[in-house]
Amino acid sequence: MAGESKTQLQERWNYLYKEYLPALAKARDESQPTWPVFLDHCFARIVLDNAVGVDKPWTEVLKSPAYKHMSEEQLGTAIELAEKIAQGGANLVELDEHSLQLRGKQSKKRKAADNTSNDADATVKQPAKKSKNKSTDPTVSSYFLPVSSPMRNTKAEISDEELQEAKVKAGEDYDMSVQVKRIQGSDLTAFKKKILTMLTEIPRGRWSTYGAMSDYLNDKHSKTCARAVGSAIKNNPFAPEVPCHRILAADRTIGGFKCGGWGESGKYAHEKHQLLKDEGVKFDSSMKVKGSPFRDFSV
Repeated sequence: MAGESKTQLQERWNYLYKEYLPALAKARDESQPTWPVFLDHCFARIVLDNAVGVDKPWTEVLKSPAYKHMSEEQLGTAIELAEKIAQGGANLVELDEHSLQLRGKQSKKRKAADNTSNDADATVKQPAKKSKNKSTDPTVSSYFLPVSSPMRNTKAEISDEELQEAKVKAGEDYDMSVQVKRIQGSDLTAFKKKILTMLTEIPRGRWSTYGAMSDYLNDKHSKTCARAVGSAIKNNPFAPEVPCHRILAADRTIGGFKCGGWGESGKYAHEKHQLLKDEGVKFDSSMKVKGSPFRDFSV
């Protein structure tokens, strides 16, 4: 992580444990066979206990908040472990068990076994009730749905006149300079701002991939991965003006990471296909886009 300032490392760490890992957990991402936790502070505990505390809770090593008191080396170690978890290179369950052991708390595996034993008779006598709130589509992309909890000040200070001028003639693209102003005026993280700004550089009728975007960032900025790019794009509050629909999977299909409802056979596949077709993107007989991905980013 050479070349990154401490502020950049702090921002990256905060993004990983506050947003990226919880998003993967809620989506039941296949990078981990089991996700034992879902909340940001739980991910912070697990990563910091293992990466910084090592043989003791991190709170015995650092003052709180951790991101302000970690050295650059400690931040780098925490980021590295968080990314290993995201990519499946570290077992989250084992790390969680080690963290609990350091804190003198009961193992979740042992607790689950005890509960199973104690409740066996009750389970036989009283079968579990079926849930009335079972989700039938837990991974629908927020591109086609309203943002569930929009960040404050997400809409930048732009006049109605500017927004109206940005909507050019039908069949043409939006004025991307206005979209960039909206992005930069929001309170999104710097990483998300960079990702969304990159989207504005993809011309109408062209497409790119998560991998192409991460390749550019790795070459010109800080190390990242296609999954992180996908996570940032999924929560795009400026769609469709900021065109996240122009980002496709590496195999040239419209799916991506945990594509859910907007994958090739998903509930919203038709809408995404139509958006791309209206912009002039061509598909072959197997419904894969033709051509090569756009890579001429300059952010």
